[in-house]
Amino acid sequence: MVKLEFYRVFYAVAKTGNLSKASKELFISQPAVSYGIKQLEEQLGGRLFVRTAKGMELTPEGKMIYEYVSRAYDELAAAENKFSQMRALEEGTVHIGASDTVSKYFILPRLEYFRKAFPKITIKITNRTSDEILSLLKAGKVDIGFINRSEGKDIQGMDLVSCAEIGECFVAAKGETFSHPLSVGELTALPLIVLENKANTRRALEKAIEDNGGRLSPAFELCSVDLIADCVKAGLGVGCVTKEYFEKDLASGELTEVPLAFSLPRRSISMATIAGMPPSFATKKLKEYFETFAQNAREY
Repeated sequence: MVKLEFYRVFYAVAKTGNLSKASKELFISQPAVSYGIKQLEEQLGGRLFVRTAKGMELTPEGKMIYEYVSRAYDELAAAENKFSQMRALEEGTVHIGASDTVSKYFILPRLEYFRKAFPKITIKITNRTSDEILSLLKAGKVDIGFINRSEGKDIQGMDLVSCAEIGECFVAAKGETFSHPLSVGELTALPLIVLENKANTRRALEKAIEDNGGRLSPAFELCSVDLIADCVKAGLGVGCVTKEYFEKDLASGELTEVPLAFSLPRRSISMATIAGMPPSFATKKLKEYFETFAQNAREY
């Protein structure tokens, strides 16, 4: 394989048509330029230049080589320009992994400022469960993952930043009243509407109820908290939702919080990235944005 340095010398001579000009452009001596051309010709097995009164002219074979080398240099220049644009955040893509609910209630409301500041950065969101998002991160299919996790719990191989604390509550339809905080037995005797079994929050809810001596036997298992809230409003039962996501409905009376005699688990929305993996310029900027948000507002 011919050394790339010899092609660099060839390109400068072919472009300038002069050994002296090429040496100045390359910041090397003229003998070094002549040596580079000689080595390239020997390794390729043919003449690339002929000396004329006007300088160095390409042979037919040299012209063919120049076409390919010049295209390669054009590609390199385009790559450098693209890199500069990405560094200046004039271009780039960030692929985020998050659940439907976290995307709707946490990520999207916080992207408005970022999109205004960096309108040329493309943001893609893939909706999966927390476990699936971690797998996508490890496979390099997403750049940043937003996951639900128990506060303080580390995940091997991941850098984690806790962005917000959230918790579950049970809600009833508008106008429902409760004379006292319900025990586990009283709660589980009601028609319960909860997330389907594959969700981490569902598993955490089951454990909390079991730890208090109960057993979860839901009447409905749904794929999102939005559907749970809709079913509750329709009078189909009592639903478990993320309290912070439905503060407006609770404040307006559209939903009624069910008082409980025991505590439900709290968790954090954490931003996850692969430990030790250098991020792209766009990913780094978005990560910094959410880190700043996390410092300023742990709860919302």
